[in-house]
Amino acid sequence: MRKRLKSVLALLDGNTREQLVFNFLELNLRLSHFDALMVGMINSPEERVECYAVSGARGIDVQRFMVSVYDVNHPLIQVLRNGVATTWQTLHRGVRIEETRFRHFVYELPGECGLYARPVFDNQAAACGVIAAFSRQPEECDKPNSLFTLSCELFQHRLKKILELDQLRSHLRQIQDVFQVQQQKQKQLDELLSALSAGGAPNSVSGVANDYSEIDDLQAALEKFEYQVLTQRLRQFGADKKRVAMSLNLSPRTLTYKLAKYKGNL
Repeated sequence: MRKRLKSVLALLDGNTREQLVFNFLELNLRLSHFDALMVGMINSPEERVECYAVSGARGIDVQRFMVSVYDVNHPLIQVLRNGVATTWQTLHRGVRIEETRFRHFVYELPGECGLYARPVFDNQAAACGVIAAFSRQPEECDKPNSLFTLSCELFQHRLKKILELDQLRSHLRQIQDVFQVQQQKQKQLDELLSALSAGGAPNSVSGVANDYSEIDDLQAALEKFEYQVLTQRLRQFGADKKRVAMSLNLSPRTLTYKLAKYKGNL
C-alpha cells in the first residue's frame, strides 16, 4: 500500500499539462482495475476537447481523440457543461455515440462497459477538462479514499498549480513586451533630443519623420510632445491610468502629476 501511495504522489512531479495527463493515465492503468481511462482537456482556441485514452487491451499505448465542445450529446461534453461527476451504468457498446472514433473506442472495450466521468477545474474555478473511467462497475469508481479518487484529487491540485504558473509566465511576457517597446521609444526620444541639442537635422534621426527646424523653445516643444503622447495613450487605453503608466514606464504618482499639469487641455 505504501508503494502505491508513493506512486500516486509522483503525480505532483508533473510540470506540464501533457506530462501530468500521461503520468495519470499510466499510473491508474497499472494500479486500478478499469477497462479504459481517458483524460480530456479543453482547447479553447480550437473549440475542441483533446482526449487522451488508454485501455487494458492496448497497454500504455495512448490514443488521441478530438471532440467538439458543441457536441452536446457526447458524455464528456455533458460532464464539462454540467460541472458535476456523472455515472452511466452502460454505454450500450457505443451505439448511441455520434463521434466515430470515440464510438469505435467504446465498442472495442470488453463486455458491457459503463462510464464514470468527473470534471476538473482551472485556477479560475471553470471546468477545463474531464477524467473518465470505463468499467463494468462504474459506480465503484468514486469510492472515497480509493487510490483512483486520491489520484484524481492530486491531478486537480497539480493542474491548478501548472495553470497558475502558465498565467504568471504569460503576464511576464506581456510586461517584457511593454518594456521593450518603451525602451525603443525612449531611444528614439533620446536621439531626437541629442540631434536638437547638437543643432543637427531632426529628419536624419532614425524613426523620426517630423521637421523640428522651427522649434525655438525646447521646453515648450517637449511639453507639447508630452501632452500629445498622454492624450494618445489615454484614448488608446480608455483612460485606464494604470495601463497608461505601465506603457510609458511611469509610476502612477508621476502620471497623476503630469495629468494634473495638463488638466485643462486633456
